[in-house]
Amino acid sequence: MKQQWGIKRLQWVIWGLLFGINVLTLLHFDTLFQSAGYSVIIISSYMAIVYGNAGWLIPRFYMQKQKGPYALLVILLLATVAFYRSFSSWWFYNTYFADKPTPFPWTSVFSAMVSGVLIYFTSVLFYIALRYFHLQKQQEVLERKQTESELNLLKAQVQPHFLFNSLNNIYFYAQRESPVTAAMLEKLSQIMRYFVDEAPRDLISLQTELAFIRNYIELEKTRMRFPLSVSITEKGDINAVQLPPMLIIPLVENVFKHGIDKRKEDNFITIDIENTGRQLVVVVKNKIANSGTKSESGKGLVNLRSRLHLLYGNTYSLKAEPDNVFTYTAILHIPL
Repeated sequence: MKQQWGIKRLQWVIWGLLFGINVLTLLHFDTLFQSAGYSVIIISSYMAIVYGNAGWLIPRFYMQKQKGPYALLVILLLATVAFYRSFSSWWFYNTYFADKPTPFPWTSVFSAMVSGVLIYFTSVLFYIALRYFHLQKQQEVLERKQTESELNLLKAQVQPHFLFNSLNNIYFYAQRESPVTAAMLEKLSQIMRYFVDEAPRDLISLQTELAFIRNYIELEKTRMRFPLSVSITEKGDINAVQLPPMLIIPLVENVFKHGIDKRKEDNFITIDIENTGRQLVVVVKNKIANSGTKSESGKGLVNLRSRLHLLYGNTYSLKAEPDNVFTYTAILHIPL
């Protein structure tokens, strides 16, 4: 927040300096009032080009690979600003200083457009600078979150070997008395090992992530009164995929929090995962718990969007919404 405020304040300082320099330059030819009026028109035209291009056209069109529309809109922007600058200067002069009205100087529009081209290149440099500060801020946020995650993990790793050994001992006795309980303990142990061994890594295999998800679903199924229909399909070369840990589990966890009605028998969850070569596509579909109400996402999906944005910027997409009153679908695209 402080860095963002500092950047904005720096921009106002620069614009203020440019305004002052422009006024002092025009004072050699005009009065203070006239110089200030012309400077307002000139600086505002510069700001329109800089922020119109860097703040809207580049991110909305050029960065989205729409170079043709971008070029046309840049020309339109420069022409519009040039006309604004010429018309405003002509109106200001005729209103306050001319003894008699003067015709509109159309040649000044072309001159203003030529000078606007120079400001356009400045706006490109301005966008690059803003992008640099934005990436720097993202890096700081990632480093801070990584540090927090490591600290939280250290707090959670209180004598992990003791816990695993205890689970193994309980599993040994449960295997003789209750095989179902033993199976649950084994899956719980695998989940805990995932948190200890895999979650701290930057990248893990997709198969490891899917094994974690399967164990999670199996444990959740034990809490349900009726059987849950589960379908997990894989397409493409799944074995070659590496991804940050715990990117898919929030979509599955959201189903059990908001999309399962334990009192009904027709609950289902389908997970389709495809490696298209350039993207990993994950589709999670479930039955909405109560007809007529949406399967609302909680903090899990909100946090997932924040993490995806930090990891992939604008190159990912996540769509989670009801298909109709009966089913809810979450679709995640991440680059590979």
